[in-house]
Amino acid sequence: MSQDKNIAFQAGLWYVVSSVMVKAVSLLTTPIFTRILSQTDYGITATFSSWYALLLTFCTLNLTYSIGRAKLDFPGKLEEYISSMQLLSAVVTGGISLALLVFLKPVSRFLELDPLLVVLLVVYLFFSPAISFVQNGYRYRYQYKQNIAIAWYTALTTVVISLVLVLSVDNNKYIARVIGIVLPTVALSAVFWIRSLWKGQIRFRREYWKYGLALSGPLVVHTISMNILSQSDRLFISKICGPEVTGLYSLSANYGLLLSIVTNAVAEGWLPWFHDNYFARNFDAIRKNVKPVILLGCFIGLACIGFAPEAIRILGGEQYAEGIWCVPPIVLGIICQYIYTHYVNIEMHLKKTKYVSRGTIFAALLNIGLNAIFIPLFGYIAAAYTTFASYTALLFIHFFITRRILKVRLYQDSFLFLSLGVTTVVSGMLMFSYTMPLLRYLLIGIGFILFLFVFRNHLFQFFKKIKSREGNHGTHS
Repeated sequence: MSQDKNIAFQAGLWYVVSSVMVKAVSLLTTPIFTRILSQTDYGITATFSSWYALLLTFCTLNLTYSIGRAKLDFPGKLEEYISSMQLLSAVVTGGISLALLVFLKPVSRFLELDPLLVVLLVVYLFFSPAISFVQNGYRYRYQYKQNIAIAWYTALTTVVISLVLVLSVDNNKYIARVIGIVLPTVALSAVFWIRSLWKGQIRFRREYWKYGLALSGPLVVHTISMNILSQSDRLFISKICGPEVTGLYSLSANYGLLLSIVTNAVAEGWLPWFHDNYFARNFDAIRKNVKPVILLGCFIGLACIGFAPEAIRILGGEQYAEGIWCVPPIVLGIICQYIYTHYVNIEMHLKKTKYVSRGTIFAALLNIGLNAIFIPLFGYIAAAYTTFASYTALLFIHFFITRRILKVRLYQDSFLFLSLGVTTVVSGMLMFSYTMPLLRYLLIGIGFILFLFVFRNHLFQFFKKIKSREGNHGTHS
């Protein structure tokens, strides 16, 4: 058991570190694209990505969410299950792709994308799920090296090919950028499909399809609602304020998503361990280890808010500078999402996915209503606050579901809510200091000292392990 725990910890740690580094590549290259693309081109690319995220849910049916639980319910058959889910996803995606192509012109008008971009969207939707299924298989088998290799390939090839293509054309640079995003995914996915077909792994298995649909089906509505919640702000801004303003907001949102790079990586690295330990009823271990995980997200979120003025100017230049006022509410919304994910994990493990969907539907409808009211009144900055309000509502909904409906008391809930409350107050102080750099740097310095104090034991153990490894290497040499 101790060895399994070490393997899970090592896999999770490397998954988090690699995910952060890979996403950092995309973030660090943002200043390049914001300077070689016009705001309109940047905004159209953001709109393409928003529609992709929304439509992907229909294509995959959220079947990847069922893999963690299927590993426990079908021991020793994880590879068979994943291959069966990949086939099911391909069948659904094929039907959706055909419908989009048959009605290409009206679809193009509705999505406000060129017909060529709609075709690229169809290709992207058809090929990308295969990569996601393969990565999830590696993750739940704790094979982090293979997962890291896929992540690095996708990040580097996307950036390089996009840059080459964008710099090779004078007009319609957004098309070149989108091709640079789609092409590496298609190439890698084709390799995985050929490998699976060659090995005869892609087969129809009724038992798996029925299981996957029963568990993940209700989550389709959940993910659609989540994408509406997270992407509707840009779609509203695009229609009300225009694509140029969408590009301005998107840059601020993309910087705010720096936090989600870490939180998503931590959540995905945590989930296999959570499933295994909840199944083994190691509740004390979960309750103890979740606290530093929550605090880490809060500290990194505050760091994102604190350095927002410098980061936005570096990423986009002075023309994007006013977007700093969107960063604090965007980051706080991500922290809310990060916290309530721990409640969602319980609902997922207990196979109560219908409750997950109901809560998200309410939050998405709330977000749409708030966007429709406040964006015309206060402009694009209002979208950041409406999203934060919707994520906050969703946090309370999932808390209510786990505590009142499912009767599960796993976490020390007061700790989670207090962490969010303190983070919200401090973020307000940092935003207030945006026009007073010295005060802001003082607050950042105090926060860093507090971070070192809170995580002193974890940092000590980390450096101790590094020193021990160096000593072992020296002895062997």
